[in-house]
Amino acid sequence: MADKKIQDYRALYGALSLLLVGFVLSFQCIFYLRDDEFSKEIIRARWLWEIVLNIQILSLAFMWFSHHNRILFSQGRWRVRAILNFTAGFVAAGTPAAIMLVAAMLDWYRYPPDPGLPKQLIIKGIYAWLAIIFSSEVIGNFLRPRRRGKQNQSKTRVVFTAKYDFFRRRWPAVLAAIFLAGNELVINDTGIILATFLCFLQGAVTYYRKALKPPYYETEAYDAG
Repeated sequence: MADKKIQDYRALYGALSLLLVGFVLSFQCIFYLRDDEFSKEIIRARWLWEIVLNIQILSLAFMWFSHHNRILFSQGRWRVRAILNFTAGFVAAGTPAAIMLVAAMLDWYRYPPDPGLPKQLIIKGIYAWLAIIFSSEVIGNFLRPRRRGKQNQSKTRVVFTAKYDFFRRRWPAVLAAIFLAGNELVINDTGIILATFLCFLQGAVTYYRKALKPPYYETEAYDAG
């Protein structure tokens, strides 16, 4: 049985950062996708956006703390990799700030949009994200057997292992695709709201899996170059 002891606690800050962002965005979706006066008042409420801004600052701080040592103690290609990973995480954690900027530019704080526009943008964004996730898995599965070519594994075992590993690592993305596809079967766009949270839960799961391993700058693979 695999040891599930946490070995990199800083990675957990990345998971917490994305969980906070997922909660905030799914909460906002509830009001952007409803066409009633109460929802419009909530969108215009200053107190809500101050809370969102404070959570945004906290989530970005968590993301920086999660990646700080990986950038500081890495060299060469490892540092480039660490910076790219940090950039991707920081952009994901900064999604609420980007939405706030777009809302200010479109004057949504005074005149909330018709629910149809945010709904289209959210659906397109989630579909684009799912396309990236699943296409990266296809490419990874194509390359993985080649990396294992020197090992004595049958083709059937490699395929089975790849499928099991896919669902073990990507189950939030799979659920997000299911909820998004079945959104029209539920009330109040619940499928979109859940899919939004699951997108960021997928990122949090990735950081949690990193936390189960020692930082790569402490491993033999890093010492070997």
